[in-house]
Amino acid sequence: MKNFYPHLTWVEAAEAAAAGRVAILPIGTVDANGPLTPMGFDYLVSAALAEQAAERTGSLWLPPLAYGVSEALDGFPGTIAMPPEHLATQTDAVVRSLIRAGFDHILLLTNHGPNQFPVEYALRRIRRDTGVLVASINPAQLSADLRGALFDGEHPAIGHGAEPGVSLLMHLAPGSVDLASAERREKNDFQGLPVISPTEVRFGASRVNLFLELEEVSPTAGWADPTGASAEKGEALFSAMADYVADFIGTFRGLDTRAAAPEVVA
Repeated sequence: MKNFYPHLTWVEAAEAAAAGRVAILPIGTVDANGPLTPMGFDYLVSAALAEQAAERTGSLWLPPLAYGVSEALDGFPGTIAMPPEHLATQTDAVVRSLIRAGFDHILLLTNHGPNQFPVEYALRRIRRDTGVLVASINPAQLSADLRGALFDGEHPAIGHGAEPGVSLLMHLAPGSVDLASAERREKNDFQGLPVISPTEVRFGASRVNLFLELEEVSPTAGWADPTGASAEKGEALFSAMADYVADFIGTFRGLDTRAAAPEVVA
């Protein structure tokens, strides 16, 4: 059975839609991920998950939307930044094309935090216009939720350009990570305020949104400690992530994605 969408003929695409096969669209970025992790991290993880899930479940996976909302990182050479409205437009066009072809169970694997909102807005518009509810999973959130005992006691290791991303890429793209230069790095403070992320600083008992450029957070685009990374950890985590996506697809197939929202009652 063919699982990669571009390998289908148009006749086979129509048959796949009629059979209720799930279409999986991976979304990622090509941007700075610290001094160790390849720039394609987000897209590589999404694409690998899509391919694995499609093979396990008889679904179809599409070529990734590889470029994402990376303006905060474009101070680092090599980063390719997609304006949010362009990502929303691309997402909209691909998903609507799938719906016109007859697919009504469509799953996005949307990596990278700033990609989430443009994709959400596109999918909300699509549902209002077509009646089809589209699902999206964030692989970064998934890895955070599933890493469990694999990284017990290593919380300082978790960060941008560090774990669990370094281990995942050591598994998915052997040779793409060289741990010889790995070292622990800290996030900068911003004018005396502790930085939580490129969008948040700590103030008192809570946090404030400041939308910082990544070079204000780290001169290398990375922080935390990648020195304990390994392909073995990456393989175990990726397997758990792929299991989760495959399990969801099993449930997703049974959902009525054309169910209308309840009417508002005054």
